[in-house]
Amino acid sequence: MINKLKFLNLILVCVFIASCTDLSYQAVDSTVVSAGAGGNVGKATDLITTLYAQLGKIQDSQNDTWGLSEMTSDEQIGPTRGTDWSDNGQLRSLHTHTWNAGHPFLLPTWNNLNTAVYQANVALTASDITEAQKGEARFLRAFFMNYIVDYWGVAPFREPSEGVGVNPKVLNRAEALAFITADINAAITALPECTDIGRASKTAARALLAKVVINKAVWTAANPAGPYTFAAADMDQVISLADQVAGSCGLQISTNYWDNFIPDNAAKSKELIFTIPNKRGAGVSGSVRSRYFCTLHYNQNPSVWNGFATLGSFYDKFQPADQRIGAAIPGVTDVSGLRAGLVIGQQKDKNGVDLKDRGGKPLIFTKKVLLSGNTEVDGIRVIKYPPDYANLDNPENDYVLIRLADILLLKAEALLRKGNAAGALTIVNDIRVKRGATALASVDLAALLDERGREFYWEGMRRNDQIRFGTFTGAWEFKTASADGHQVLFPIPQGALDSNPNLKQNAGY
Repeated sequence: MINKLKFLNLILVCVFIASCTDLSYQAVDSTVVSAGAGGNVGKATDLITTLYAQLGKIQDSQNDTWGLSEMTSDEQIGPTRGTDWSDNGQLRSLHTHTWNAGHPFLLPTWNNLNTAVYQANVALTASDITEAQKGEARFLRAFFMNYIVDYWGVAPFREPSEGVGVNPKVLNRAEALAFITADINAAITALPECTDIGRASKTAARALLAKVVINKAVWTAANPAGPYTFAAADMDQVISLADQVAGSCGLQISTNYWDNFIPDNAAKSKELIFTIPNKRGAGVSGSVRSRYFCTLHYNQNPSVWNGFATLGSFYDKFQPADQRIGAAIPGVTDVSGLRAGLVIGQQKDKNGVDLKDRGGKPLIFTKKVLLSGNTEVDGIRVIKYPPDYANLDNPENDYVLIRLADILLLKAEALLRKGNAAGALTIVNDIRVKRGATALASVDLAALLDERGREFYWEGMRRNDQIRFGTFTGAWEFKTASADGHQVLFPIPQGALDSNPNLKQNAGY
């Protein structure tokens, strides 16, 4: 009998893109269960558990979906400090939109996402799968495929019953949209209304569907770079879905913004809809560790990598009283001196004593930052997830994937795109007031994009938002405007093209 105390190794799938075998392997302690064309695919519960674990694999480091979504936007930069963080220019190429098909972030991200889709396909063939588990598998398949189509504009797909001699078919954006929508609607039917925030539910599925439908104009445009036409019926659907989400499961906007991200956010926040649960010390995939490791200075607590920063132009979008720009956090600031949010100015220890850089000069983070040639203190640092000092390497903070503020601001966007600026303004100001910012007198698309930036910075949404609002191909600090807009899609990795002749490289690469 298999001992199911814990997966020692998660499912290892030689996905269709690698074309090395048609088997998937699930290691449960010391017992290996194989699954392939016509084989025993294993127990549904184990396969679903493995599928949830894949969420962590796409979020765990700065080199995956988060890096591709944030470093390519106007709110993050990976500056070179002397010889530190040069990394052969890979971070600079993301910020300047000069990447190519060989960029090292692309193939691992493609593999992880497509692996997850295939894992969902396998789970759905398990003989003991329940209707509720089918709903979870379909929700998660839609979640992963949404990333694939958003990044690359296509979605390879292989059924578990197909052998390695069958090249995966490739869904275009319109076909993938229909597939994803059908999956989510099936999930809504099968799932419970509310459940633990680390599991799929009707509420999470409706929220995901709202995020898909708001982007329908982008996915169905003749040119991926636009212009985009937002159909009134689609906006009505987003509004309806947002209303259903907002009225479900006791959800409400947190009066303390940082309750959404602190180590005990799962207990403190009523705003979270879907997360990757983290248990202190457990060392599970999906930890928030890299989010503070990639930005803090060597002489801070924790002493880490002194890397990423935000731009001065992004910092200037905030009012000083806005909670979101920064705050002292109990259990964090009194332990280390560190504040959450956009970290600027003289840094202090827990006793209020000024910290120094490695050369003995004051550790003062500045608005000034360049792509290269920086000192070790240049650039505003960002702490979205306050460190868990009970276990810095394996923190308790749940990784937030979907929360209520996102869905409400999608409703505001849908209202605005339908011409109801007053309705949009009410939603925006309700959130702003709770965050300590003053109410706006009016709102247009540019103001709404700024508000989404203030609310969701470093949460992996900015690239998607900028594309939909039409600013992604424009110019910002250290980036020139695109001549043809081809950067709204990433190049398909060469390894994927080599293994599947049905894939064609995206235009411009």
